[in-house]
Amino acid sequence: MSVDGTLKLKRNHTWKSKPGYSICVIDRGLARFDYPSNWIVKPEPGSVHLHDRPPSVESCDLGVSIFEVPGLDVRELCLDDVLQTTLGDERKPYEQSEIHHIVREDLDVAWLEQRYIDTEYKRDARFRVALARGPVLCLISMNYWSNRAAGLERVWDEVLRTLVMGMRIEDPTAGPTLQ
Repeated sequence: MSVDGTLKLKRNHTWKSKPGYSICVIDRGLARFDYPSNWIVKPEPGSVHLHDRPPSVESCDLGVSIFEVPGLDVRELCLDDVLQTTLGDERKPYEQSEIHHIVREDLDVAWLEQRYIDTEYKRDARFRVALARGPVLCLISMNYWSNRAAGLERVWDEVLRTLVMGMRIEDPTAGPTLQ
């Protein structure tokens, strides 16, 4: 494993992503998604942060965390309510979207966007947050300046489109076992 948490893949690996994208696998497959290959990956205990440029006030920060809760509790949670409680009060949004839902056979996702003026830099900013339910909960957040929204929103869409949860990977350097 390299310093940034990446693994060298075996020659005959089975991972697939579209050109220009790489695959982030968290905790042997509890969550996986695609992200732009040129982004910087910073694993931390319990989470991973991805940046479109060296981490700074100008970079986009995409954070992903996994929360394991007893299986019965996960299915009973109201995603909308839990999502609202994750927002905190550090941002004072002047606009908040409705909650968007993605329902697939393998997972449910609730997400929203807040637009706010960053108090320190006096700049228009956006914050997106999603809560995905599979066998565990996955919290995904993305902070970025509004003037960069067009390109970064495509990344958000791709992360949510490719999100897979609960697919155990025995050997991450080889990829999922194909039957």
